[in-house]
Amino acid sequence: MGLFGKKNKKNQKHLNQESMETTYDQIIFEKLESDEDKYLTHLADQLFEGHPLILNFEPLDIDQANKVIAFFSGIVYAVKGEIVLIQEKVFMFANKDVYLDGSMDEFIKDIVE
Repeated sequence: MGLFGKKNKKNQKHLNQESMETTYDQIIFEKLESDEDKYLTHLADQLFEGHPLILNFEPLDIDQANKVIAFFSGIVYAVKGEIVLIQEKVFMFANKDVYLDGSMDEFIKDIVE
């Protein structure tokens, strides 16, 4: 069977369904407990894999929060993403792909209001 056979089209349809499900299903909510490098790089790996992160900075002191914001600002820049203020001390970090279908904008609007 060639590259463009029916089997591949079926698989492509399945992949499109999966990508539609990832907008909400892939969000990682995390209340930050520390600014340890190992912990932050684990979260950064999740962001690189396409998972939006909603991070609560309340438990951190100002220096820790600034370190984490600076770190994730660099990650978001690298993935051509965006940082969104959800609430005071709660931010969402995501790559640009999560905004393609418009559902993430609706989700943000619902939780910010």
